[in-house]
Amino acid sequence: MEDENEVYEKEPSSKVPVKEINLKEWAAVIRRRLWIIVLTTVLLAVLGGLYSSQPEVPLYSSSARIMIPAATPEQLSTIKVFIREPVVLERVIKESGIPRSAGGLRNQISVGSVDNSIITIISVVDPDPAVAPQIVNAVVRVFTEEVSKRMGFNGISVLTAAVESPNPAPINPPSNRALIAGIIAGLVIGLGLALLLESLDDTLRSERELERILGVDSLGVVPKLQRKDSLGNSRRKNEYVRGEAIGS
Repeated sequence: MEDENEVYEKEPSSKVPVKEINLKEWAAVIRRRLWIIVLTTVLLAVLGGLYSSQPEVPLYSSSARIMIPAATPEQLSTIKVFIREPVVLERVIKESGIPRSAGGLRNQISVGSVDNSIITIISVVDPDPAVAPQIVNAVVRVFTEEVSKRMGFNGISVLTAAVESPNPAPINPPSNRALIAGIIAGLVIGLGLALLLESLDDTLRSERELERILGVDSLGVVPKLQRKDSLGNSRRKNEYVRGEAIGS
């Protein structure tokens, strides 16, 4: 009895076979699940095309360059932050008469430096190509006055004022990026769904797959008979039995 118990203990526990997909089987998987990939790609491509076809408000940008001769980098950073402060923006709105709030105008203004120098670029984005340069010049003027009055800093000079372009071009022209993104996303998602469904499918489709899971070699394959062949064989068998009965 002890020997039998030892044998039972040494026997490995049965494991549930795990279905794996190798690189050689991917082509077959894609052929079987091609309808999923095509359907997902077409659906997301249509959604991307519809989004791209929506009319978008054109935006125009205008900018001015000023020089801020600050003594230290910290002072330069403080003065640049002052450009988008409410005390400057509210005065710009009041004097220009533009229908904007201080928060809305703040989102239209961007401030940057040229190669980390004291030359600063003030840019404004607006739907009206004629209004954008007006706002930029007003911001530069009010900012220079307010910095001098509140911080006692002088010496800011305008290098290039904003001017209206005779042929303005929007900075957001129509594009088909959403369509391209939809096609790429559809292919990726469709391929992922196809591989996921294939990994969850336990159907055995080949002799090789059966041998890999069971760990044994197959002795033979039983062909699948068509309905016509099975009925024809049964009729021929019945005729043979009848003729044998009559002859006997």
